[in-house]
Amino acid sequence: MGSEAFVCIRGIKLERPPLLETDMELLMFARKFKVDIVTLNSIRYARTVKRTREFLKSEAYNPLIISTICEQEGLDNFDEILKASDAIILAREFLASNIVNKHQMIAIQLKLSAKCHQMGKPFFISGNILEDTMLKGVISNCDLNDITNAVLQGAGFVLKNYKDPTNLVKTINILDSVCRAVEPLSKTNDFWRLSNEFKIPVNAAEASILACALMAQQTQSLVVIIPTVTGRTAVHLSRVAPQAIILTVSTNPVIARQLQLYRGIVAIIYDNKPLSDWYDEMSARVQFAVRFGIKHDLLKYGCTYICLKKSTPTSSFCDNISLWKVVTEETEKHSKTEVIFRSPFEHRRSPIFVTLSNPNTTLVDIQKLMEAGINLIRFKMSHITKEDKIQLLAKVDKAAKMLSQKHGTSDWPVATAVELKTCIMKTGILQNQQEYLHLKEGTTVTLTCDVEDYNACTNQYIFVDNPYLTTDVNVEAEISIDQDEIILQCKMVLNEKSMKCIVTKSGKLGNLCQVCIRGGQHTQPYVTQKDLRIVQFAMEYQVDMIIVNYSRHADSIKKIKEFIGCKIKKPIIIAGICTREGLENIDGLIRESDGIMLSREYLAYELTGALSYKMNQIQKFVGAKCLKVGKPFYISGGIFRQALTNGKLCDHDVSDVTNAVLDGVVGFVLRECDNADTLLYVVNSLSDLCRSVEPLVNVRSEFWRMLEELKIPTNAAEAAALACVALANHTNAGAIILPTVSGRTAKSLLWIRPNCVVITVSNKTSTIRLLSTYRCVVSLMYNDTPHTNWSIEMERRTNFALEHAVKKGWLRFKDIYIILQKYSDVSSFCDVIKVSSVNIYKKTMVECDDYEAI
Repeated sequence: MGSEAFVCIRGIKLERPPLLETDMELLMFARKFKVDIVTLNSIRYARTVKRTREFLKSEAYNPLIISTICEQEGLDNFDEILKASDAIILAREFLASNIVNKHQMIAIQLKLSAKCHQMGKPFFISGNILEDTMLKGVISNCDLNDITNAVLQGAGFVLKNYKDPTNLVKTINILDSVCRAVEPLSKTNDFWRLSNEFKIPVNAAEASILACALMAQQTQSLVVIIPTVTGRTAVHLSRVAPQAIILTVSTNPVIARQLQLYRGIVAIIYDNKPLSDWYDEMSARVQFAVRFGIKHDLLKYGCTYICLKKSTPTSSFCDNISLWKVVTEETEKHSKTEVIFRSPFEHRRSPIFVTLSNPNTTLVDIQKLMEAGINLIRFKMSHITKEDKIQLLAKVDKAAKMLSQKHGTSDWPVATAVELKTCIMKTGILQNQQEYLHLKEGTTVTLTCDVEDYNACTNQYIFVDNPYLTTDVNVEAEISIDQDEIILQCKMVLNEKSMKCIVTKSGKLGNLCQVCIRGGQHTQPYVTQKDLRIVQFAMEYQVDMIIVNYSRHADSIKKIKEFIGCKIKKPIIIAGICTREGLENIDGLIRESDGIMLSREYLAYELTGALSYKMNQIQKFVGAKCLKVGKPFYISGGIFRQALTNGKLCDHDVSDVTNAVLDGVVGFVLRECDNADTLLYVVNSLSDLCRSVEPLVNVRSEFWRMLEELKIPTNAAEAAALACVALANHTNAGAIILPTVSGRTAKSLLWIRPNCVVITVSNKTSTIRLLSTYRCVVSLMYNDTPHTNWSIEMERRTNFALEHAVKKGWLRFKDIYIILQKYSDVSSFCDVIKVSSVNIYKKTMVECDDYEAI
């Protein structure tokens, strides 16, 4: 005999009080912490349940009460106990040892199950539920027969007495598999019998529930969706429609948790921001449930489902029944085996940006990077002089010409970008040309913005290039140097140019290290005169993109646009989100800019401690906002950081990029790397990873979601773009060929996110370079002399793109492709859509030397 074993005395009547002091203490605990369910063991009288309910019930708290039948006296008063309780547990481990004839347990179980089923109350059994499996990890046929019969009777299970969590998980898996195998056998047509049990005439609420159950049966609809507040409608429906899966949508987590007690109910918590219009809110909740059902394989494309809801906000019960069909494509599961072995894309969809800050980078290295498939080269303007910038731009142009000659193309489009400093802070140069200094924890350091100390950084004095340093940094603020390599804490402002700090985390200090202030307020101007000089340089030398770091307000983008003016060739402006202020003004920045770059190398160290651990949520949040309005979303900072440092990939970097692609990130920005071979290895690795992950993102259900968000009526240009993508999705087209001038139509296609490659053909260098920075776009330069006939010219450009796609292996013989073009040269937008199949083969070229040919 073990310690604290249960004692049962067969055939006696207990005289102890139903609720002891310890029971009342537990009930007070339940009321204080608002637990969802209270289980009462050894219930003998219904008044015990009523007394408990009166003690617990309040306006804000009303838990479910489950009565456990453990003794003969509880059996004798079962009908009254059932009426007073929300559910019943048959404790077979106690009842079999308390009743006189233990061989009647099966009959008792059948009787109690039938009574609960008749009343629409959940019924559970406990005791001898796979106990050998929980204790020893083994299973017997007797246990399987027992739970099979219980499932056929409509019972749930209560597991007890486990020692090894591994065995408990094994037990739950066995129960899950048995229930899913047996439950289809228990689906008998009990609707008419159950409906006859209602007293006639029924009230309007009961009539609606019966009508819903009848419609589900007659249409063979497996799912019923109910937006609910209290859950009462779903509970009643689960009684008369046992065959249906009831998806309840509620904003109250307590109601959702309690509804899980009932058979056939899948409770969903709806936590989206409520809409102002009640009808739109109900529609949004229903669609939320539909997406949940599709995601968890409860609904499939073409299946019918029932919606039971209120017709108006003032209705007192669910009085609206409607029949719907799923029109959203089933989401592909990433757990399927064929997804693992799916072939990667031939062409990478996600753009890759590299950063060059060394003016001594050779032409050969730049050519290798461009041949590897980079889409944009970013220049660190604060690190190099104007002459060095011009020299690097010339190297990029020369490398593009050499690659065009090597591969026999008209041009090799790689865009260029400059970066505005705005309020980026960096340290100065170490004294005596040292490589690094070691700052020890607990030592005192003086930060200064005096320019005289720029080349004289030591263990005691560190220069920071922020003239507003003492204004931006508050006392006790945390200062991060080189992405938390060193952490300082401000203790005192000494004068208008310096402050005293304590080292709270030791580390190595190098030259020109990044400095961030956690929770600091940047008081510098949005755009400085130095930034405007960089913008002027970008316009003079036709740089394609301007990255505005530390974009805090939409006014900074507006000021740059005003400075650029009405130029014909304008660079695109990307707003870099680096501070909390930028996150708070994200809507305005997205509206004014051409795209968003989440600068994780700054933002993670500018946010306070609580928010810095939510970078993943912030990335999803910003990405969703950009996706909604069709603006490109890039991320920088931490992209293959370890690989760029030591040339070795790690699982963390691979997981980070994989999750970013799945989150809808358009492109990746790599930081500078002094080793050209390492940078080339990282670009190739990143390209291979993107091509492997991108097939998982192509889900056509995204197209239907975007259609729902579109404001109706749309203009003719938007309608043509929508029709083009819809046609490409339905025909499984391998590519969309788009002759373009400005690239605006291609940008609108990318907002709808087609599943195939968009091949653009243009005779403008600036257009193809800009389009190369967008996702899924392959931009081709067309240099042939234009034909006087518009139709012939469009056909020539289309054939040019088709031959290129076949040569690269993106299209094969008999593949479908879509053409989107203008009907005539006077059309203001692309208004012609054609569906064609590839009728050419990839030509195999054999080269030989001159003497062999002779």
